[in-house]
Amino acid sequence: MTEFRGFNWDKPTNRNVNEYFPADKLDRARYAMFLSKLLVQEGFDKSRTEAEQKRNYVLNLNAEWGAGKTYFLKRWSQDLAVDYPIVYIDAWQQDYSDDPFLTVIAAIIEQLGKQASFTIKIPNKAASIFKAVAPAIAQGLTKKISGIDLAELNTLLFSEEDEESEDKDSVKQNSSEFSPAIKALAQNLIKDHEAKNKSIEVIKSKLADWVSKFEKQEDKSLPIFIFIDELDRCRPSYAVEMLETIKHIFDVKGIVFVVATDTEQLQHTIKSIYGEGFDAKIYLGRFFNSRYSLKRPVLKDFLSVHSDTTKFESAHLKSKKIEILPRTKTPETALANISVVLDAFQVSPRTAIQITERITAIIVNLPSGKKVDVLVLAILFCIHEKDHPLYEEIISGLFQRKEPNSKGNMQNISLSSFLQKNILEKHFSAELTYFIDPDSYTNQFHHDNLGTKVNDYYEGDYPIPLSKFIENIFCSIFVLESNAYDGWISDSDNGLTELQNAENNLAQHSIQTSPEVTLLWLDYIYIKDEYNKITKEQYRDFIELSSPLDYMGDS
Repeated sequence: MTEFRGFNWDKPTNRNVNEYFPADKLDRARYAMFLSKLLVQEGFDKSRTEAEQKRNYVLNLNAEWGAGKTYFLKRWSQDLAVDYPIVYIDAWQQDYSDDPFLTVIAAIIEQLGKQASFTIKIPNKAASIFKAVAPAIAQGLTKKISGIDLAELNTLLFSEEDEESEDKDSVKQNSSEFSPAIKALAQNLIKDHEAKNKSIEVIKSKLADWVSKFEKQEDKSLPIFIFIDELDRCRPSYAVEMLETIKHIFDVKGIVFVVATDTEQLQHTIKSIYGEGFDAKIYLGRFFNSRYSLKRPVLKDFLSVHSDTTKFESAHLKSKKIEILPRTKTPETALANISVVLDAFQVSPRTAIQITERITAIIVNLPSGKKVDVLVLAILFCIHEKDHPLYEEIISGLFQRKEPNSKGNMQNISLSSFLQKNILEKHFSAELTYFIDPDSYTNQFHHDNLGTKVNDYYEGDYPIPLSKFIENIFCSIFVLESNAYDGWISDSDNGLTELQNAENNLAQHSIQTSPEVTLLWLDYIYIKDEYNKITKEQYRDFIELSSPLDYMGDS
């Protein structure tokens, strides 16, 4: 067995070598290493008896949307290709073909042909499967579509002999991928059961032969890896036929399949064919030796990978003369703040991207001189997605709930208490981070006793728990009778302006980092920068204008 070199995905790959991959921010390289060692042992292990050294193995790599299956599969296969024969198939891009068998065998011929020191060809014994192409070629159809004639087709796909012996000095021939025209034309005869079965026997024999030859090739080790991606996105009939093909046609010892799916979605696909009462879970178990589930990504890392971070950069906002809260040192911190909200409301990765895309669209559309609190937007979007009637109550300022107290009497329950009942306790204390530069606001504060007091607060990050933000900031906007800063801010019935009261509270508080101090600063900033003048109706406009924007996934 080849000694693994180790996978380092901390840095992006070279843009000039193979496919480009950005740095892995979701810590997936260790999973690739674990699976590589497992699958190599399953596919080829010299410590087993000679008859059992090579095995066929099929792994289902399961992950919900957003876990990075395609990135994981492609980068993993690229690293493995240094030492192992690799075939990568995007099933979704190939499902225009009605026959998964052709998809797989075409990819094997085309891709393994570039990695082998011997010729990868299908022998003439299998050519009967393609005889149906002759009439169409005679009519010029293939010439018109693919630009090749019958002689070229034969040269590209078939060897002149079975090649049971290999001339070590022969020049390696280049293979060619089947064209869509060839695939389409071949389908007629493929449906002939006897011809297909006979050809399959020959092809399986050749696959076993190629496995043996790769075993002897100095720069490659066994097993052969065949990666199949995006199967859950395919047409239901094609997805099922692909699984049947892998199980019954390509079950050749020394070949390992990795089939990446959102398995729950794939089960829905299977049920769409066989009916809702069909046990799709047991059915899928027929095709896989094992299943490995990639965990849900940490949202703050996930958003930094999938979102347009430039729109949250201070320089960009300044150039557009717009403002957002919270202000942060980096766009990554801005996305981390949003992820705290999304985690608390337990939205899916796809919905998390969707909400972040909508917030970004709102920022892009802000007129010069305007501002918005993106955390208020994030909470509204979460409620809008999960409980639209509740959203309507909140955005209209009409929220009202009653529940029995300890004596059984009905009493009002606050919006803050109601929202936090549906948030896991571990998320209550999750911190939001505000970057505050006190000197950019004022050098001195109004002080009741001293007249003024020097602003001694430091520049830096000021934290606040999500629960305090919901209670004191969010709810103050949408519940008319609430006082946003009850318990933190002194009564304002003292002849001072709102801003003077906010300054007075900052001046009288000790200089420290605490949720209390952050709330005092937010009170001051909301008044000073007029975030308190953004109305419920304006937030409704923000949400309803951007909510029709649905994220459909990377193309």
